[in-house]
Formats: sequence, C-alpha cells, structure tokens
Amino acid sequence: MKYLVLIGDGMADFPLEELGGRTPVEAAATPAMDDIARSGITGLFNPIPDGLPPGSDIGNLSLFGYDPRQTFSGRAPIEAARQGILLAENEVAFRCNLVTLGDGVMKSFTSGHITSEEASQLIAALNENLSDLPVKFHSGVSYRHLAIVSAPNGSVESLATVTCTPPHDISEKPYEPHLPKGDASDLVRNMMERSRAILNGHPVNEARLANGKPAATSIWLWGQGRTPRMNSYKERFGLTGAVISAVDLVKGIGVCAGLEIIDVPGATGYLDTNYEGKVQAGLDAIDRLDFAYIHLEAPDETAHEGKTDLKIQAIEDFDRRVVAPCLEYARKRGDVRVLVAPDHITAISTRTHAGGPVPFAMCGPGIEPCGANAYSEKDAAATGIHITEGHELLPRMMQ
Repeated sequence: MKYLVLIGDGMADFPLEELGGRTPVEAAATPAMDDIARSGITGLFNPIPDGLPPGSDIGNLSLFGYDPRQTFSGRAPIEAARQGILLAENEVAFRCNLVTLGDGVMKSFTSGHITSEEASQLIAALNENLSDLPVKFHSGVSYRHLAIVSAPNGSVESLATVTCTPPHDISEKPYEPHLPKGDASDLVRNMMERSRAILNGHPVNEARLANGKPAATSIWLWGQGRTPRMNSYKERFGLTGAVISAVDLVKGIGVCAGLEIIDVPGATGYLDTNYEGKVQAGLDAIDRLDFAYIHLEAPDETAHEGKTDLKIQAIEDFDRRVVAPCLEYARKRGDVRVLVAPDHITAISTRTHAGGPVPFAMCGPGIEPCGANAYSEKDAAATGIHITEGHELLPRMMQ
C-alpha cells in the first residue's frame, strides 16, 4: 500500500456570520474532498494537544505521526534542519520574520509577502551590520528566515526560554506589549531594535515603497529552540517517502524524519504557488516511494489576512488543483490511500491559529465508507468519529 497525504494548512475555521453561519470549507465548492468523504471515512481529530500552542509546527508534527509532546523543541530548529544547519550546544535557532511595523502596530507580519530575492539582500545587510553580535542570519523563503544565536556565558537555557510572540498573532495590533520577555530578552530585543536602522533606507525597501508596497521595517524573532530528537520514518513505520512544500518548517520535519525533500520551482506558499508542479512532484514520488506529503500554505496565509473570499478561493484551488488530480491518480493505480486534512484552525475572525478538533477524510483500498455526505467541520462531527490524539491519525490510515 502507498500513502498520499494532502494538507490544506489552516483550512479549518469557525462558522462565520458573513457566510450565513457556515465555515469557509462549508461555503467552498470542494467536490474532490466531498468525494473522499463519501467514498471513505471522515471525522474529527485533534492536531494540537492540550497545553501546546496552536501552530503549523505542532499540527504538522501530529500529521506526520509524531507526538509533539515528545518531539517538539521549537519551530526554528526544525526549519534549521531543512537548511542543513546543525546547532552547536550553545546555539539557539530563532525564526526571523521580516515584518512591517508602523504607528506602534504590526502592519504586516509578511512585509507584504516580500519576494525571496528582495529578502535575501536584506538578510545580507543584517549579517554585515550586526557582525558584532553573536548571531548569524540565514535566508529562507519570502518573509521567513532564521537567526542562529550563540548564547553568551552559558545562558543557552535562558535564551531558549525567552517568551516570544508569533507575529501573525498580533496582526494590526500594538506590538510593544509582545516584545520578547525573560532573562535573555535584552539580547533578542537589541537585535530587533538595531535591525530597524539597517533596513530603513535600504535600496530594496526604497524600491518597494516607490512601487506602493510595504517596506520590511524590522525583524521579529520568535519560535526559538534547539535541535529536536526524532526517529526516522524508516525506523517508525518502515516506509520511504517524500515531502513537497514551499515552507521550510514542513520540509524541516521531513528532514528530521529522514524523508526526501523535493523542491518545486515556483512554490511560493501563497495563492500564486505552482499547484501543478507540486502535484506532479508528489505523484512522481509515489511511483518510486511509499509515502508522499503535499502541503499547501495558501488557506492559512489568506486567513491570517482576514480575507474570507481569498480563503475560500485557496480552499477551492486546493480541491480542484491538488486533491482532484491526486484522487484520480490514486484510483487509477489502485494501491494508494489518500488522506486530506488541515493542520489546525486558522480563524478569519481573529486572523490567527486556534486549537480544537478539525476534519479529516481518507479513502482507498480497504477503507469502507462511513456514510458521510461531504467534507466539512459539520459533516465530520456528524459521523461521531473523533481521534483525540492527533498523531494517531496517520497510523490509523496505515492499518
């Protein structure tokens, strides 16, 4: 048996008054996901264990079949693993967003979805001008980057436990109350403060402003941690596999799990991503491996923007351009099980993540229909199927 896992990041949501009490999934046209729910089983699962912060790091660990309570050590070290960065004993990895601050508010946690090419020039400027500090910046994709910080005077534990707020949690909100706090927070705050003078007036930002785009006015450090300890997929499940995503976090989980990482040209993590390229990469992987994990970020990003119409578009694009061709391929082969799910709720109403149960659907050889009519939060709840430990969903698919 082969396994194809399709993730619409942040796809789940709460009922919205503007949609007549429906969620975006319920309002979207999703014939392919509905087909999976009708021909297989659908239900609810909890990707975010109680007591852990809701986010793609925790949610995707669960979806890969790992218990986050045992494996999670921070978001940034997972992304560092993707970039082949091995942390020394005294080093802590921080996620480094390029953000737009203005009038005391987090105007954009993505700097208006700055391009990777623009961002790499800004990261180079930070490395050049902050060389007196114990930090090395590494370029990522768009606004998502890394800062590897050496803890001074053996204070690695204090640095790893600084209280940091994800910038997407404070969109259009005052940022001052959410600046880093804790014993080693002065160093982190200093990096963030000094970045503003370096970015201000940089040619990249001048050009963006001239073209009516937001400037990257500051870095924002968060999601820190040290290298996680995880068994490989071969050890855990006896499987080979591949990961296809635009997001270094998801690729980093794949690296830690010993899976092949497939980079797809034009994969952006937004509505303009290369859907067809990602699908082809996943199907090619299934031809030669046991498992493929195709991750789409756009539903999450559009929900963070608070744009209901764009979130519905992202869900419909995911269904039509990813789920439909993958389902068709799986049925032609006859030996592939397909799972579709989000990794957490990303609520339009709050523009950020939330814990709680989310819907999954799976079909394929040996999976008997459960009698569901469609794929949605409501339909999943109606089946009475609820997997409370989210990391048990994937092993259930493999049973």
